[in-house]
Amino acid sequence: MGMTEQTGLAWTEGPPDPEGLYELYGSLGWNEFLGLDASALAAAMAGSWLCVNVRLGTRLVGTGRIVSDGAINAWLCGVGVAPDLRGRGIGSGIVERLASRARAAGLHLQLMAEDDKVPYYEARGWVRFAVGMKAERPRA
Repeated sequence: MGMTEQTGLAWTEGPPDPEGLYELYGSLGWNEFLGLDASALAAAMAGSWLCVNVRLGTRLVGTGRIVSDGAINAWLCGVGVAPDLRGRGIGSGIVERLASRARAAGLHLQLMAEDDKVPYYEARGWVRFAVGMKAERPRA
């Protein structure tokens, strides 16, 4: 993917560096929700079918990934952009790159979105097709 000269952003594929990911997830409020340390987050990324990352200089400013069985289904998840850089097309670029690769592999791409994110994805051609559910974590 290489460097985007207009914006100074570097787009790469593969697991992001653990420290940069932990810092980005912290800025998004995700570390508190997930309760994982940097090494556990790195393990999750390593288990992904594809990760797309965006850097501004040495700073990780955006990421997203696909979790997949590699043959039938794929799930877009973990798309996040640093709050101070939103509205510049970074998230849209991540989603498009991930979706393009999944389409090229013939995978059925799906995602779960919070209600306030639905218009974002609908504006990019995604359609509602099911109700999302989650299993509650076991109580200690």
